[in-house]
Amino acid sequence: MRFADVVGHQTLGAKLRESARSSRVAHAQLLEGQEGAGALALARAFAQYLTCADPGTEDSCGTCHSCQAHAKLQHPDVHWCFPFFKADGQDKATSDPHQGTWREAMLEGAYLGVEDWLERLGADRKQLFISVDEALEVNRKLGLKSFHGGWKIWICWLPETMRVDTANKFLKLMEEPTDKTVMLFVTEHPDRLLATIRSRVQRIHVPNLSSEEAAEGLVSKWGMAQAQATSLAHVADGNLALALRMARAGDDQPDLDRFSAWMRACWARDGKAMVEGSEAFAAMGREGQKRFLHYALHLVRQSIVGHYGAESLVRLTPSEEGFLSKFSTFIHHDNVLALRQALEDAHGDVAGNVNGKLVFVDLSLRVHRMLRIPAGGN
Repeated sequence: MRFADVVGHQTLGAKLRESARSSRVAHAQLLEGQEGAGALALARAFAQYLTCADPGTEDSCGTCHSCQAHAKLQHPDVHWCFPFFKADGQDKATSDPHQGTWREAMLEGAYLGVEDWLERLGADRKQLFISVDEALEVNRKLGLKSFHGGWKIWICWLPETMRVDTANKFLKLMEEPTDKTVMLFVTEHPDRLLATIRSRVQRIHVPNLSSEEAAEGLVSKWGMAQAQATSLAHVADGNLALALRMARAGDDQPDLDRFSAWMRACWARDGKAMVEGSEAFAAMGREGQKRFLHYALHLVRQSIVGHYGAESLVRLTPSEEGFLSKFSTFIHHDNVLALRQALEDAHGDVAGNVNGKLVFVDLSLRVHRMLRIPAGGN
């Protein structure tokens, strides 16, 4: 992937290229950016630039043997690390069984979200992580001699999924790096990384794309019609991963259907529907449960934004607008904070491995009481 393939971030790309030309490349770098901002795309473009046989001032050449290997995701001196689940029958938990799936994903593009990766892995019910075995394997690979005699590059996507013991394994390599080795960490949640990791990297903030930048990228790089690109970029608030996900889904919005049915059950205190909903919620698996709660928080926030007349800040699809035009009357300043807290508490419980059915039933009863609070009431 070349810098020309990255949406936006021209200034940041120029700084990365300048560090390579001036031989001031930090051996451990942390690219911090929210989903769809392009941190992974920048990491890939930088890796290709570092290993290019004839780099220019603006980009890698795109034609040398190294660039051609990058284009096929087959460069022998570039190693990948990403969250995964332990495959059945696997003695050690490493990413090897999933490298083919990762390569397919990267060949389609670098604007990938956790939800997209879970779908590719078929792992909705599994918790993804980066294991100690993977850390040991990375240490082994980076200890080998460079195949082309130049840089050895390791790109780690979502290092926040490392467990403490895994992160500790990387510390020695970060403190005593092998010659001509670059470690590129790409994170969406830098606050979840160990302080010892954050203190040993050069931190690079990758800002969110504006809706205009995202729309331009959707048109120029994915061939979308201008009207569709503008609409998707606005609803996704510049998140390219989300915009592409929405484009693939079309009018199919299962989370909206699930949310609207749940709200009707909560309002009516329909015990049977709540129990059935809790069973469906539990069947989604932990990652699916967290995704749904995050989506519920999004709709609650959008309801309040609309209440206060900030129409330019509303980020909703037409289907969501239709639902919230009726439902948003039940969300107001007297219950919105409590609703948000209830959803965040449930998200924390799910992340802490609390039984999904119990979480959902408890949440449903709490939401019922909050929806019944009248605006201006006590």
